[in-house]
Amino acid sequence: MLKYISIGLLLIFTSTFCGCNLDTDDEDKMPGDKFWDGSAANAEAFMLSVYQNLRKATTDNGFFLYAGDIRCAPITGQSTRSYLYLLQNDMKNYKAIKDSKEEGTSSDFGAIYNWKNMYKVVQSANIMIEEVVNVKELSSTEVERYRAESRFLRSLAYFFMVRIFGDVPYYTEAYYSAPLARTDKQVVLKNCLADLQSLLDSDPDKLILPWRNGNGSLRANRGAVLTLMMHINMWLAFFDETNAVIYYSEVKRLAETDSWVDGDFYSLQAMEQMSELFKGDSNEGLFEIAQNVTMGEVFKTDHMWCTRVVYQVRNQTKPDLAYSEVFLKQLYPMEEDDKRKENWFNYLYNGDDTGTTRPIEIVKLLNADSYGNSTIPNAGNYIVFRLADAILLYAEALNYLGERDKALQEVNRIRQRAGASDFTADNDLDASIYWERVRELMGEGQYFYDLVRTQKICDTDFATFADESGHRERKADLKQGSWTWPIFKKALDNNPYMTKNLYWE
Repeated sequence: MLKYISIGLLLIFTSTFCGCNLDTDDEDKMPGDKFWDGSAANAEAFMLSVYQNLRKATTDNGFFLYAGDIRCAPITGQSTRSYLYLLQNDMKNYKAIKDSKEEGTSSDFGAIYNWKNMYKVVQSANIMIEEVVNVKELSSTEVERYRAESRFLRSLAYFFMVRIFGDVPYYTEAYYSAPLARTDKQVVLKNCLADLQSLLDSDPDKLILPWRNGNGSLRANRGAVLTLMMHINMWLAFFDETNAVIYYSEVKRLAETDSWVDGDFYSLQAMEQMSELFKGDSNEGLFEIAQNVTMGEVFKTDHMWCTRVVYQVRNQTKPDLAYSEVFLKQLYPMEEDDKRKENWFNYLYNGDDTGTTRPIEIVKLLNADSYGNSTIPNAGNYIVFRLADAILLYAEALNYLGERDKALQEVNRIRQRAGASDFTADNDLDASIYWERVRELMGEGQYFYDLVRTQKICDTDFATFADESGHRERKADLKQGSWTWPIFKKALDNNPYMTKNLYWE
């Protein structure tokens, strides 16, 4: 659908934002009296352009793959040398080989730490929030729906940036042009929570932000907002350990709002139909980024997780990036039942039909399609949030709050879907819930972030494995910012208030 938005419209109001010194070229934007006084179709097209900015900031590069899936992961394979520094959490040397000229464009480093891409989401959302009220063809309800979508996308962009950089400049004004300093990460996240909570509170009848909005999970909905707020609170528990119980209690409250996590608004997809989930628009999906191969809306395929871990559909004899066998077999022991072993892997424990031993292939996200002369292994939408993720966050919070029976009930919903045995009171529930997130969400951009916010990256029992794969961080380094990325040097241009992440300087 985004294909039909004119190129000119997609460029409206985009920023040359680098160091939060907004410098929008007036020649590249349409004056308000010529656009916002126009038809309802203009508002819809601009709203789609905000989503398109998010799509470009994340799937036109390896944002999810390199920042979430590969960093510090137990990965080997023929391309490992190129990402060795990322696997070892040496971001200074990783930058030196991936963006030596500091151009901020390379798909596996430059375009990720160049926060200009994500600030385009923030800026366009801010403009939408302010200007959509001027579209006379829209009803008041329609106006508030567009504003709600924009507030969600703005908060999502800030959340993504905090997980990458820590402190980031925070602003909510349209057409903002003054240089800004970086705002404390806790303040940024708390501002996002307050904004999203006010959105929910102002819509008790769920007319503005319904559970489903007629666009599946491709547009903001109530479940996506609640899940984002749950994730934000989990990170605040990491940043502010003294008050962790407050944040975990908030996660519990959010999950129990209208009993939605356990209700009928969304549902877990059957294991035998999981490929439908990863194609997109299933009842488990909460928020997704669209990919439409037929319309030519294709992600940066070479920088998507599925492409790197499958090989047969690409006529190769081994994957580019292979997970450690020790790690995979620890996750999925041969003697334990788990349908994910059969549905998501080839050759995890057995050879092929001829008895030949082959490298393990992870086919979890495989939805192959043809595009021109190429095969796209991951032709589905990108799943940002899904119900299983929210359930496991809920279980984690419940366990921290001492509600073990309820925590067991929730995590076992995921186990039961997989045909795996239930966890019991005899299990170390903190470890069990963590490993269940690793099993269930592998390849979905969560691995490194879960390691960091739980601080399990500092524990050899979770961060490293018997074959010496994985990477452990010292807690002192973690607290000093070893989990962040460097700041792009152009962020300092014309901005005397900007600072870099000193850990990587």
